[in-house]
Amino acid sequence: MRLHEHKELNEVFHMPCPSCGGQIAYSAEAKTLLCPYCNHQEELEQASDKVVEKSLHNAVAEAGSFSPEAIGKRVFHCNNCGSNVMVEHNKVRINCGFCGSENVNEEAFNHNYISPVGVLPFSIPAREAEVAFKRWIKEGWFHPNKLKKLASLENLHGIYIPFWTYDAQTNNQYQGEAGYHKTRTRMINVNGKMVAQTYVVTEWFWRNGSFQHFFDDVLVVASHGLSQKRLQGVYPFRLDEVLNFDARYLLGWEAEVYDMEVDAGYSVANKIMDERLLSMAKGKIGGQAQRNVRVNSRKHSQTFKHILLPIWLCSYEYRGKRFQFAINGQTGKVSGEKPLSWIKITLAFLVAALILFGLYIARNGF
Repeated sequence: MRLHEHKELNEVFHMPCPSCGGQIAYSAEAKTLLCPYCNHQEELEQASDKVVEKSLHNAVAEAGSFSPEAIGKRVFHCNNCGSNVMVEHNKVRINCGFCGSENVNEEAFNHNYISPVGVLPFSIPAREAEVAFKRWIKEGWFHPNKLKKLASLENLHGIYIPFWTYDAQTNNQYQGEAGYHKTRTRMINVNGKMVAQTYVVTEWFWRNGSFQHFFDDVLVVASHGLSQKRLQGVYPFRLDEVLNFDARYLLGWEAEVYDMEVDAGYSVANKIMDERLLSMAKGKIGGQAQRNVRVNSRKHSQTFKHILLPIWLCSYEYRGKRFQFAINGQTGKVSGEKPLSWIKITLAFLVAALILFGLYIARNGF
């Protein structure tokens, strides 16, 4: 980062409101920079021309282009879960948005990061996130009835989470067997009488072929503090709305710095692509079932982007136990953990068992 850019970014993050002198922040509700004291607003440019793919092969050359300190942020390290979060420079104490721990300290970094090329600004303000949580917490029959009344929302964090996106062209050879189920009839002896019995057999046929497929924006969370599986619950994001990275979108918000390097992220993306290619191959093999499916894939022209996506993270407490959830900061979709009511589960099992027993009695005439 060049000296004049460093100076400009510092001026941005210490930019007072021209009307009252207060600190301006980005408002998810107003979609603008907003002074919380006098409601002065400043528009941000809505451009995406710099949100472009970069060669994965040349990714190492991109290192060292981004420094959290250069945009007026301090990095805190959580000793409990290991996440590294950027917060406003004047914030002296935080609760970790990933695990709720207060066991955090300021982390000094001696290296820089690959710069984000894009950011998806928050569209869901805190009050809407709370409404989404209250609606979500009431869903589902197998959860305690008291959950919607006793669960308390604490420490709601709006955090920009780092992601890698990957593109790749693939050439694929596949082989496998397609199975077709056939119904057959045979005569069997039941108590001295010959009775017709139907049964199913599967006929297998060998298939092979080739196909090409282009993967666009395979999304991988670049954080060890949140699992890929957990965040997939709040997908999808409308990635066509990602804007050029502008540090001012981070004003008033937390942002994590990635702790998964770009090559490690590609390993995750590669597994995701392989799973999708296997599913595609099964579809091309056809049949009602498939077995012994193999795909030999050659991937090339791999590219990547580093972007920041908006997530509301929080934990809530129910009967002394803490549960976590996440909310998509663009769409409001919620995914998380809920306690189960084993009384309801047991009752449902007993009711199902009674129904099956009743059907058995009716069928056998007892």
